Amino acid sequence: GHMDELDMSSGRPELLDCRFCHPPEPWRIIRSTLHFNVQMGLGPLAEGYALILSKRHFSCCAELPQSHIAEFEYLVRTVRQAQINLYGKSLMFEHGRSGACLPPGNGEDLCYHAHLHFLPAAINLADSISRDFPAATFDTWQAVCSRYALTGRPYLLAEKGRGIVFAETPDRIRSRYLRRIAAAALDKPELEDWVAFPSYSVVRAGRDRMAMELNRLIEGSVQDGTAASPESRAV
Repeated sequence: GHMDELDMSSGRPELLDCRFCHPPEPWRIIRSTLHFNVQMGLGPLAEGYALILSKRHFSCCAELPQSHIAEFEYLVRTVRQAQINLYGKSLMFEHGRSGACLPPGNGEDLCYHAHLHFLPAAINLADSISRDFPAATFDTWQAVCSRYALTGRPYLLAEKGRGIVFAETPDRIRSRYLRRIAAAALDKPELEDWVAFPSYSVVRAGRDRMAMELNRLIEGSVQDGTAASPESRAV
C-alpha cells in the first residue's frame, strides 16, 4: 500500500491535525535546522526546559536515519551546552515509543515526532530506569540506533555521565513515566501533567534566555568551522 512505498529515511507523511507537523505556538521554536526544530517545552519542571524534535515523522530518536545523526548529535551537544552555560546543569531523557506523552483523544496515542527532552536539573533518571527495567549503557547515539534496529522495542533512556542508559520496556508502561519521576524528585509532583500546568511565564522566560544562548553557540561554531550542520539557521 501507500505506506509501504514511502522512503522511510524521509519519515512518515504529515498529518493535518498533528501538533508537531503544524506547531500551534511557533514562538516556542528557538532554532530550526534541516531536519529538526529546537523548541521550548510546555509544563517546564525548570526554566529552560527544551525539546529537540524531528520535523518528519519518526517514532523515536533511535529510529532516525544515518543521514540525520550528525545534525542531531550537534544539536544535542549544543542544547546541552546552552543549558549548562545558563543554568549550570542539563539532563537529557527520552520516552522512546513508551509512556504516551499526548493526552488521550489526540488522534495519536503516541507522538510520531521523535523528541528528546532537555531539563536543566540535577536529578538522576538513569538509576530509576535501571532499577525498574533491565538496562544497558551506550556511548553514542549510533549504538542506540543499532540496538533499536535489532529489536524495534519501546524504550526509555536518560544520560548518566557521558553515557546513555537505555532500557527496553513492555508495550504499555505508565504515562509520562520519566516526567513523573523528575517532577517528584524536584518536589513538584503536580507538574507531571503538562496539559494542566503549561506554565507559560516560565516557558517565555526560558525561551528568551535559551534562544539567545543557543544562537550565540551556533553562530560561534559556524564561524570557527566546528558546526556539523552548516544549514543551521535562526528562525
